[in-house]
Amino acid sequence: MQIERPIVTQYPENSETPLSEMRSWVTPNTFFFVRNHFAEPEVTIKEWRLQVQGHVRKPRVWTWEDLTELPERTVFATLECAGNGRSFLHRPEPGVQWGAGAVGHAEWSGVPLATVLEASRPLSDALEVLCEGADSGTEPDQPELMRFARGLPLAKAMHPDTLLAFQMNGEPLSRSHGAPVRLIIPGWYGVCSVKWITRLEFLDFPFEGYFQTNKYTIRRRGANGERLTRLTRMAVKSQIIRPRAGSELRPGVNRISGIAWAGEEAVAKVEVSVDGGQTWRTASLVGPQAPYSWTLWEYLWQVNTPKDYRLVSRAISTMGETQPADHDSLRGGYMINFFRPHPVRVIPSGRAQDSWGDRVSRLDEMVLEAEELSRKRLDIDLDSEFSDGGGI
Repeated sequence: MQIERPIVTQYPENSETPLSEMRSWVTPNTFFFVRNHFAEPEVTIKEWRLQVQGHVRKPRVWTWEDLTELPERTVFATLECAGNGRSFLHRPEPGVQWGAGAVGHAEWSGVPLATVLEASRPLSDALEVLCEGADSGTEPDQPELMRFARGLPLAKAMHPDTLLAFQMNGEPLSRSHGAPVRLIIPGWYGVCSVKWITRLEFLDFPFEGYFQTNKYTIRRRGANGERLTRLTRMAVKSQIIRPRAGSELRPGVNRISGIAWAGEEAVAKVEVSVDGGQTWRTASLVGPQAPYSWTLWEYLWQVNTPKDYRLVSRAISTMGETQPADHDSLRGGYMINFFRPHPVRVIPSGRAQDSWGDRVSRLDEMVLEAEELSRKRLDIDLDSEFSDGGGI
């Protein structure tokens, strides 16, 4: 049976990673979720240009040949849409009604954004970099034609792991994933990683474009009340992959496994509950654990009593951020990282319909692949200087 990305909206395409079919630590390109706000532009390598302008001493226009002559860098990073899980909210929120699959993990290769920005010698008053893509369209509350654009604080723009990426898992980017060149902002929500990037402008003020102020904002509580703030760093989160929700299992030892990520941090711990969150047990982290990347985990569950169970998992980051039980209403339809019940049924031996025995080896295979990729990365970049999180 051919596996395809589940389609959430047809036009523009918004489709999910089929997490229940995961077979590898990195998400294959064809399965990696797609998030579009407008129709996908077709930009060829020959036509592509990157304009750098604004508060700089040396404005410049880059060609594909210019860019690809620069030293490359590779980073493993998880991307998650800021609205991932929106359909699970108890109070409906506007936007694409994602399930759990607007997330994926890949090996991204390209040129550090800082290399290109520094070549234009930014002025001392530069605060932000406006990042604009080639895609354009309208929104119901914004009828005028506009380009997709986000503002990036200068410190993050200059971070060595922020990339102008042109390869994904060792292959050229596809059109759906931003070809020929896109931004990759490791540890931040996918909206920040602008696809089909064509313009970078240094600003001496915070950018207040549509996708910076009308959309992709949340409210935060402060000493002086609530304030509106833009979305940046991904929140800590975990997901049970196997068994699938609704599975029928046999009594005995069953393996619960899944993924967890924590944005710019690494995952320090994953806990599993089989009673809906009343009591918790520590899962085992397996394979590589590093900032930016999701981590594989497993818990061997000894169960003897046939009945219905509510499995849940929660992740904890290295800085102590813990996945919450409830969604913070101030976040609206974004940053949805509360843990959700994952129902399964244990039935008497001999009646289980879930081919659990076939599933036990899959996580082992994923761990071996992840470790092999990690060693490969170390071999490839033995002479490179990595900051914390810049690769595995």
